[in-house]
Order: sequence, then structure tokens, then C-alpha cells
Amino acid sequence: MHTLLDLRGNIHTFIHITDGKVHDVNVLDQILPEAGAFYVMDRGYIDFERLYRFTLELGFFVVRKKSNMLLQRSY
Repeated sequence: MHTLLDLRGNIHTFIHITDGKVHDVNVLDQILPEAGAFYVMDRGYIDFERLYRFTLELGFFVVRKKSNMLLQRSY
């Protein structure tokens, strides 16, 4: 089950139930990003091409990095 919770009212705004064969990141295609919203996701959602859509819609996202991810901070 994949859920999107609106913390302004503690109401689920999106619920998507799948069997175990659907990879988590595919659910990003079902979500309509909202400007100014923050989306907090687990590392199963790391697909920067898909997440870029959130940036284009002026939304923000936070994901946990995978242990094998090469990451370098840029300033």
C-alpha cells in the first residue's frame, strides 16, 4: 500500500494498493505533484528522472540514499 498524507488535516489524499510485484518507484507515475509540498520517501523511490517532475512542479522531495549510492555534495 502506498499512501500520501496531507498533514494539514491528517487526511490521506492518495492510496494505491498493489501486489508485491509492483516496484515502489512506479507509484511516482500515479502521484500529481503539488507546488510547495514536501514528499518524504524511502530509498525504494530513487529515480531522479521521475523525481525531477516534482521539481518542475515546484514541489520538494526527500529520499533516503541507498548504501551503494555514490554521492558528492556540491555547493
